[in-house]
Amino acid sequence: MNSLHPTEPPVCLLHEPFVGAFGLPTDVPFASIKGDPSLRETVPLRPRQPSRIDPIAGQVLDACAALLRDTGVYAIYVGFNSSEVRTESIFNPFAYEVHDAEDLVKPGYVARHFVAVPYEEKTRTIAWVRAMIQTGPLRDYLPPHWLKLMDAERTSWQPLAMERIDAIVQSFNTLRAIEGYYLRNAAISLSEGIVRASYNCDGTYFVRADYFPEFVRINTP
Repeated sequence: MNSLHPTEPPVCLLHEPFVGAFGLPTDVPFASIKGDPSLRETVPLRPRQPSRIDPIAGQVLDACAALLRDTGVYAIYVGFNSSEVRTESIFNPFAYEVHDAEDLVKPGYVARHFVAVPYEEKTRTIAWVRAMIQTGPLRDYLPPHWLKLMDAERTSWQPLAMERIDAIVQSFNTLRAIEGYYLRNAAISLSEGIVRASYNCDGTYFVRADYFPEFVRINTP
């Protein structure tokens, strides 16, 4: 039986994750998954049905952008078909909350359920928590190649510029309005710097957040 060197991981040249533990490679602006062929092939047979979120999508996305800019929320998911808005916060980073899109735009709802935090403080907290975990006792469990990659990613990480959030989030509405193949749900993570966009054909794109507006421009009429 062959044994592996204890400091070297098994090498697999054919299988890599779509999005790895450290996000997309710096030279890869996006990755995609085709999804279920049965859904792709039946798209013309499934006429679009408006959801509860569609008439108020602009307001909902404005609220989502404000959560990312002005509160402890660092990741957000918008389900256009289900009217689900899922949020993750620096105040409880190992959990998520689920909100109804219609509730999110009601007066007083955001103030009651979310905590205001300056954007710079939030991004500093993301970096601090990451450093605390990655340089703490758990570090002893990581193999050398993980340590090298993790340290490089941590020291080079730059948060998404706050002024880009509105354009990115409102781009969801642009993709939702496409005829035929339209956006079904989307998510953005400030900590990973990635936007996830899933369509009614079950295809999904993972796009670098700073590239997303250009991605939308290229892929819309």
